[in-house]
Amino acid sequence: MQLLFARLAFAAALAWLVSGCGNVTQLHIEDTSSPMMSARAVHRLGGGPGGSGIEIEVSSVRGKGPQQLTLNETAYLGTQSISGPAALQHTARVQQAQLLYNHLLFPGRTVELEWFVGASWTKTSWKSLSANPADARLLHQGTWYGPAGGALGRLRLSSLLALEARYSGSADVSSGPDSGSRHNTELVLAFKPAPVLVLRAGWAESRSWLRPGIASTELSVRVRGPFANLGFEF
Repeated sequence: MQLLFARLAFAAALAWLVSGCGNVTQLHIEDTSSPMMSARAVHRLGGGPGGSGIEIEVSSVRGKGPQQLTLNETAYLGTQSISGPAALQHTARVQQAQLLYNHLLFPGRTVELEWFVGASWTKTSWKSLSANPADARLLHQGTWYGPAGGALGRLRLSSLLALEARYSGSADVSSGPDSGSRHNTELVLAFKPAPVLVLRAGWAESRSWLRPGIASTELSVRVRGPFANLGFEF
């Protein structure tokens, strides 16, 4: 009889967890003023100005923002949780490295186009603090890897200056406990003071999602703001 009651209690607890009762679907950051930075190197195969190439890019985004939990909401990260009502302050850093095949079309013309495809590795570090010092701190550091791809359009304004719009996306295919995806959009002015050097500055938006497992709340980071890129082309 005791075993039967134990099984019923476990089934009820599992059903409550799966139903999401008392849970929030997402911890989220919406930051519209954080700077973003990246570095990118492209090597053209065969020595030509266009055609095939290998691209390596590393980037870092940091965002922060508040979130209010209502009375019936609870956020989970691993073994820690915070129940509402609670005022939370989130901080997150998203770092990414990508190895890509890059192909340049229409080299030397007024309008150029690059498309790229390859693989990415992404690391997200997350921290949530409650205004109530008695609440636990929610901490998580997760990584995932998967395919990546995108395109860049370039309008040449002069021999040294160009307007560029770039989109890239990546998604998880790893078998680890964490999974996620990321999308980046950039609109920049590119200044090329030397044949191998490109300095980019403008505006960008980065959207990242991380799912830390079945027992944790999904994490979302959306950052928009000034963007800078150091590029090398050879």
